[in-house]
Amino acid sequence: MKKRLNIVAGENIPYIQEAFSGLGDLTILPGRSIKSADLNNTNILLIRSITQVNEALLKNTPVEFVGSASAGTDHMDTEYLRSKNVGFASAAGSNANSVAEYVMASLLWMNKEKGIDLEGKTLGIVGVGNIGKLVKQKAEVLGMLPVLHDPPLADIEEIDHCSLQETLGCDVVTLHTPLTKDGPYPTSHLLNEHTFKWVKPTSIFINAARGEVVDTDALQHAITNKRIGPTIIDVWENEPTINWDLFQAVTLGTSHIAGHSLDGKANGTFMIYSALCKHLHVAPTWDPEQTLPLPTVPSIEMNIQQHSDGEQLQRMITQIYDVEADHRRLKSLLTSPLEERPALFDKLRKHYPVRREFHRTNVKLPPNLKRLRELTTGLGFSELLSQIS
Repeated sequence: MKKRLNIVAGENIPYIQEAFSGLGDLTILPGRSIKSADLNNTNILLIRSITQVNEALLKNTPVEFVGSASAGTDHMDTEYLRSKNVGFASAAGSNANSVAEYVMASLLWMNKEKGIDLEGKTLGIVGVGNIGKLVKQKAEVLGMLPVLHDPPLADIEEIDHCSLQETLGCDVVTLHTPLTKDGPYPTSHLLNEHTFKWVKPTSIFINAARGEVVDTDALQHAITNKRIGPTIIDVWENEPTINWDLFQAVTLGTSHIAGHSLDGKANGTFMIYSALCKHLHVAPTWDPEQTLPLPTVPSIEMNIQQHSDGEQLQRMITQIYDVEADHRRLKSLLTSPLEERPALFDKLRKHYPVRREFHRTNVKLPPNLKRLRELTTGLGFSELLSQIS
């Protein structure tokens, strides 16, 4: 009889028991503290982005497959994995819609709280992969005008590619690049003291990519000297030991949770589960749709127009996802001693409240609210047409 596999998994992977317990003996550990000694008898390692996977971790272990239930791979030494013939799968694109919804929720919050009209504004998207494409699509629904910058993509695909300077000169700038430190187009500190000079003093600036894409000191200097407008930051250099002075300077700051919708996280688990099943030559038996709970807000109904389309849309989105509440959660850590905050930052991520994506909610609107219906369906809500006209 074939020996059962030993699987070590990070504790922040959702539905880990449901998906993987049938494939082997499962040991669940805190992702940030997984070390080589934990893998002495391990065949399969499953992690998220907080676990650094490299030679130091895997050398002299029997690990044959690593699955990362996260979109980025900057925490992975993929060259080492290839050199040792270790199977690898990531979850690229799994949480793209979640991040795009975070950006839309944040922009509509800015519209409401700061009175910033989004229609007709230029939107500079730096990085036009899975997330950037969705941000472009959703922003166009709001009447925004996307400007795209992605040199690696432009090398292989026909896109309306603009220079970084032109893209950073838009009314809103949002970053969606991977973190790369070498190659022809490195993104580490892509936004720095020099490139921040291209950002307009009134521009909304968003980073929901990787903290290291932005030079913290340069960003803080730009904010302090009013060289940049409202800032929305979800990712930070040196997580979980983030720069708290920067947090207090930004307009909205969150704990690296833009991609943390339950749907996105379940997608990530399913992607590495499917890849592992393929690696093991077994048929998948787990389906996340059978595991996910009912949506927190199954439906929203409105019979009359009580506010402007933008304000009504923002109110509807807040029922499903209140981005300001995520800011308040991170802000609450300021009352704790500095040395305790890294662990509390990780705790916020580990115990993140259930957040569902817009498509899980049916919106029922009367036929006469044509523009609002276009907005809601364009942002991903499911539509139920009301009989009231």
